[in-house]
Amino acid sequence: MKKNLFEIMTKIFNNKETGVLSLAFAEESNLFKFYFKDGEIYHVSFGLKKGNPCLKEIEKKEPTSYNFVSNITIDIKSNDLPTTEKIIEYIKNLNKQVSAEEPFSIKSLEFQKIKDSIKIALIRQIGPIGGKILEKYIVEKWTPSNPLTKDDILRLVEMLKDEIEDPLSKREFLAEVNKLLEVYK
Repeated sequence: MKKNLFEIMTKIFNNKETGVLSLAFAEESNLFKFYFKDGEIYHVSFGLKKGNPCLKEIEKKEPTSYNFVSNITIDIKSNDLPTTEKIIEYIKNLNKQVSAEEPFSIKSLEFQKIKDSIKIALIRQIGPIGGKILEKYIVEKWTPSNPLTKDDILRLVEMLKDEIEDPLSKREFLAEVNKLLEVYK
C-alpha cells in the first residue's frame, strides 16, 4: 500500500517520535535517512552526503519504500537544515509516494542495545573516539539490508575492526562482539 511521504513525516512529527526514517530508491544502494528526535529532524544523510544538500537529492529520485525504526539515535547533527516544519512542507510539495517495508527482524530496541555494546567494545580498544567512529560508519558507510540481519551487523563489525591498528586489540574487539552476537544465531 502506497502512502504519501508527507503524511508519514507529519505523523512522526506530531507524535514527537524518535528514530530513523529510511527511504529506498530503485536502482540505488544508498538509503536516504531522516533522523528524528522528539519529532524534530536533526540529521539527514544520503550516502556520503549530509545535511541540506541531501534534500535536493530526494527531489530528483522516486522513493520506492520506507521504514521507520524507533529509538535509533546518532551523535551527529546537521547544522545546516531548515526547520522540521519547512522540511515537511518541502516534502509535501514534492508529493512523493512510498510503500511500507516489513519491520526490521532485529527490533529497534535490540539494535540499540547491540549498537551500544559494539560502541563500548570499540571504545575499550581505541578510546572515546570509538563512539564517534561507530556513528560515522552507520551514517556514511554502512547500508543494512531490510529487514536488518545478523550479517548486516557482522559487516559493520568487519568495517569497524579496520579502525583498530593493534592486532591484539583487534582480536579482543572481535571476541567481545562475537560473544555479544551469539544470541542472534
